[in-house]
Amino acid sequence: MLNVKGILFDLDGTVIDSESLYQKAEIKLFKEYGINIPDEDWKIFRGCSEQNFYTISMKRYNIKEKREIFIEKGRQYIKKEFKSSLRFKNTFEDFYDYVKNKYKLGLVTASPKHSFDYVDNILGIRKLFENVITNDDCKNSKPHPEPYLKMMYRLNLDPKETLIIEDSINGINSAKASGANVISITGSIDKEDMPSVFRVIEDFNELKDIV
Repeated sequence: MLNVKGILFDLDGTVIDSESLYQKAEIKLFKEYGINIPDEDWKIFRGCSEQNFYTISMKRYNIKEKREIFIEKGRQYIKKEFKSSLRFKNTFEDFYDYVKNKYKLGLVTASPKHSFDYVDNILGIRKLFENVITNDDCKNSKPHPEPYLKMMYRLNLDPKETLIIEDSINGINSAKASGANVISITGSIDKEDMPSVFRVIEDFNELKDIV
């Protein structure tokens, strides 16, 4: 058993099954500009903040569009996908019921507040956690440790008594840099691409023997 007092969760690809929805939306967005994204490029975008995603993609694919127009088109495609198909990650709800009265729980997302609010309106996520940090709350995005360190400060947690659950390379590196115990959940990136962590899991039920 890990001796922890708090569990911090990433949002996209960890709490919610959203990564495939982002990819569907982004494929439609890029198709408008005649661009097909190579399979190997998708791992670059997983775990990016919204602003970093648009900055990287516009430069990488030489997209000649006003930035604000490109971003707004992307947001609309994402909202359509989320509205029709957004769900919690498999086994998250069961695991949440298992830990909700045992630990301090925080949510740390690289998404901006407006994106989180849209997700919250669909699934009612905010009420599940003692505190929520979005990308708007931080000067530095993941993979910088600031988001997780800020949440630990808010919940009065020491890194050594904190467990972080992540799914992306940027998120895992952010969590590791904070000094906390880190679990990675599969689905967003291949196991061989994951940075080394305390444990790699396929679903949340695998954690019941350590928390």
